[in-house]
Amino acid sequence: MPSADNMKQIFSIASLVILFLSLGAAGTSLGFLQANTNNGASCRFYISHSQAMNSSLVDYNVPTCKLSIASAAIATICLALLTAIELISVSFKINVKTLIANIIQVGFFIGSILFLFITMVVVSAGWGKTCATYKNITSSGGTPRSFFNIECTGPQFFRGELLRGPYQPNGTEIITAAVCAGFGVFLTSGAFSLLFMQQLFRVRPQNQRFQSDGHEIALK
Repeated sequence: MPSADNMKQIFSIASLVILFLSLGAAGTSLGFLQANTNNGASCRFYISHSQAMNSSLVDYNVPTCKLSIASAAIATICLALLTAIELISVSFKINVKTLIANIIQVGFFIGSILFLFITMVVVSAGWGKTCATYKNITSSGGTPRSFFNIECTGPQFFRGELLRGPYQPNGTEIITAAVCAGFGVFLTSGAFSLLFMQQLFRVRPQNQRFQSDGHEIALK
């Protein structure tokens, strides 16, 4: 059976790999959101029927896009710090045992999970609302008066006298951003669970003595 030190090292390496994947997922989500919303300045989330029929509107519900980008950015920063901490721990075999350090690490994990979850919900619900609005208009025989007739799974084209495009937002990339955020929540939760496992092995005494029928049994 592997020793406690070996188990701690295995958990640390596994946690590091998962954190790298989580960081990649969060970074991908952030990058796609920034590219498809002009860093939050041009938003197509949560478009209602009245907004889609208003030809004077260019940008919609900008705060929701800014919220999704801010959440993804905070989660990415937290994951980058967690990955750096774990990389140092694995590379130099440094085990930080102070209570304050553990609390900070737990805070980064909770922050990453929370903000990735916010990103996933805002993006998926916002884009879903927009797609549903345009689908309802076109299925009822209407024609949206907004600049784009939203294409939910691809780039946008301006259909005037000449077909112009492609333009942002790209529906596929927005959907990917939401999926990556959700995948990041799953992975980060897994890494968080491994952190608890590591702590169990760290606080477990190297030698535990029990009294059994008048004899001391040393367990390692």
